[in-house]
Amino acid sequence: MNYLRKINVLFALVLCCNFHLKAQTDGSAYVPVIVVNNDSFPILTLPEIVVVSKRTFASSFEQNKFNSLKKNILIVYPYAKKAGEIFREVQLELTVKDSKHDRKKFLKQKEKELDEQFQDKLKNLTTTQGDILVKLIARETAQNCYELIKEFKNPMSAFFWQSAGSLWGYDLKVTYDPQMDKDIELIVRGIENNF
Repeated sequence: MNYLRKINVLFALVLCCNFHLKAQTDGSAYVPVIVVNNDSFPILTLPEIVVVSKRTFASSFEQNKFNSLKKNILIVYPYAKKAGEIFREVQLELTVKDSKHDRKKFLKQKEKELDEQFQDKLKNLTTTQGDILVKLIARETAQNCYELIKEFKNPMSAFFWQSAGSLWGYDLKVTYDPQMDKDIELIVRGIENNF
């Protein structure tokens, strides 16, 4: 009887070990390792993290100015992001078009769509928001707005809009420089990284 109980316990242990080993091999993953002095160290790639220190301001005026800039960027950033997407989409579509006539027709149609979609919304922007939008579009497309108008419309339209913009304080030829526009870059990266 004692002998039979030992065999049952042994049989149960074998079954448990077998299930344990099976569970270990079914969900296992291979991880690359580096061997140093006969020791194995796993190599893992961790996602990039951004560490930002708490911003301190010299005065409450500076803090209010920064907060106002952040508020304006939060308003216009979606438009700049959409402008970048549309720019890439249009460039891709223009490479497929064979004739100049097809390109011109496509650009006219796209301009009409964009007017219907954005004209009323963009008319309600303040001068400051418009100025920030011009910079952010330059950031998203790597071209200033003047060059974009010149490329997709014509040089005369670009000149006209540059002249009209200067009446309201805009410079369509402004480029985006992350070193010169550090606060804008900091805020935009914060939006992109969700902090």
